[in-house]
Amino acid sequence: MNIFIKAKQRIMFVWISMLLLFGFLLLTLAYGDHSDAIFFQYMQSWKILLLNVIPVLIMAFFVLAVTGSYFASYFFSTGIAMIFSLVNYYKLCFRDDPVIFEDLLYIREASAMAGQYALFMNWRIIIVLLFWLAGVFLMFLLRRKRIKKAKPRICMFLVVFLLGTVIFPVLYENDELYRSLGTDTYWTPTEYAVSRGGIYPFLYSINSAFEDAPEEYNEECIKNILSEYEEFDIPQEKKVNVIALMREAYVDFSNFDIDGLDCSGYKVYHELEEESYTGSLVTNIFAGGTVNTERCFLTGDYKLKDYRKNTNSYVWYFRQQGYTVEGSHPFFQYMYNRRNINQYLGFDKYRYYEDDFEHLSQAYFPEDSVLLPEIYNDFLKNKEEGKPYFSFSVNVQSHGPYATDGFRSGNKEYLIGDYSEECKFAMNNYMNIIMEQDLELKRLIEMLKDDSEPVVFILFSDHLPWMGNGNSFYSELGIEFRTDTEEGFYDYYSTEYLIWANDAAKKALNNDFTGEGPAISPCYLMNEVFEQCGWKGPAFMQAMDDMMQIFPVFSTNGRYVVDGHFVDAIPEERLETMRDLEGLGYYWRNNFLYK
Repeated sequence: MNIFIKAKQRIMFVWISMLLLFGFLLLTLAYGDHSDAIFFQYMQSWKILLLNVIPVLIMAFFVLAVTGSYFASYFFSTGIAMIFSLVNYYKLCFRDDPVIFEDLLYIREASAMAGQYALFMNWRIIIVLLFWLAGVFLMFLLRRKRIKKAKPRICMFLVVFLLGTVIFPVLYENDELYRSLGTDTYWTPTEYAVSRGGIYPFLYSINSAFEDAPEEYNEECIKNILSEYEEFDIPQEKKVNVIALMREAYVDFSNFDIDGLDCSGYKVYHELEEESYTGSLVTNIFAGGTVNTERCFLTGDYKLKDYRKNTNSYVWYFRQQGYTVEGSHPFFQYMYNRRNINQYLGFDKYRYYEDDFEHLSQAYFPEDSVLLPEIYNDFLKNKEEGKPYFSFSVNVQSHGPYATDGFRSGNKEYLIGDYSEECKFAMNNYMNIIMEQDLELKRLIEMLKDDSEPVVFILFSDHLPWMGNGNSFYSELGIEFRTDTEEGFYDYYSTEYLIWANDAAKKALNNDFTGEGPAISPCYLMNEVFEQCGWKGPAFMQAMDDMMQIFPVFSTNGRYVVDGHFVDAIPEERLETMRDLEGLGYYWRNNFLYK
């Protein structure tokens, strides 16, 4: 009997040891291609180690309680943890962004995009896989060793269940604990997250996946704030057409001092800037997350939600003002659930790859030479109906990744010098795409110039482009993203916006649409459009106008511009105003006004 008990103890010891070792080993993938110093930080913090391993242990004990099999328990618990860690690792490499809980809402999108990046193997991945396979083999040899009696399995199940329900809120919903671990001295928000491991930050991100009312939120107070502003219609004589285009991953590299870079590809864009109202658009995202900038622009809200029903937006406002509201995106309609959500945001019609562009282009990312003529043709069709027109489209031609093993777009060398071949090919392919896009932009602008109908055109970008795993090409180019500094923050998150008008619109609105605009977050861009057009808009927009004067830039990553100063925390004297801003956003998101 003693021998039998000792054998079971040994099996349990081997099983737990393998789980612990594998859990610790997964941390080698948790920091992506960021500094190895992060990994050694894990080794100095038993709390971080446990917080990343405990979920694996709980899952293993749960499967063991249900099946009684050590093999099944090890196989499924470590297998799931390994798959998660690999997905997290590749996302960090390709997007400089860890996996968060909300990503589960966009599994189809992630699967579609994953096919565009070349997966790779390295020594860390190989070691993890080999250890896992060794563990599977060892457990397979012990597959006949099971917990057969129901009583200990039931007891184990109850203990695991109770521990899980207690541990999760105590450990994985604890803001104070999360902030106290890892470090906040790393340069980027991604490093801030991955300094806490992989599994732990993912579970912590569940906190932000479901929206609660802001602290001290009072709906009556928010209604009182909005009542201070009048709801304004657009005057009939000022109902000009509005065409907006968001470019994927467009950035003007001439803003950086890069040796050996020919910036002639921006010639068209720079000429258009000279006759436009321009400024910097400071996004919350880098190299991915297009929908964040897109929906902030359309809704005027700095915080996005999981749209499941009609939601307030400026699209609905245009629609209420008698505008035809439509747009185009030459990519799949399920991407970011645009097919449904664009309807919730108020669009009458939206064109996607499957229905309208597949027959026009065989490219996976259709070119602007396909998209921009369609945008203009839709505008012409609407002219026949005699209604004012609002259009919002998203291009896709400049989406990464950019080939690093040869030319894929054009053949002109824009970058020369002492750089790696991979860096030069990526940059040259990107710049050739930019040149092609700008030539198409020139054609569109020339057609709008010649049109007798008044048109205001808005052009902006969603985020900076992907340039090498771990931003390696940016480093080669001498661009260092130190987001703890004001300059580094703007370098990392800033793109451009411009607002242009043809002569008919300038005359109708009595404005030349030139000048330098402020650096703003995307939620304020429509405010600038309305300002240039001389429109006041809905009460929410006017309230946000006043907020923009105080908080022109704020990031979900903890950086703000407040009263002209770059800060990493809201000053005490502005906390009440910030609560009003948060309350306005929450009310706008959750109380649909356009019946």
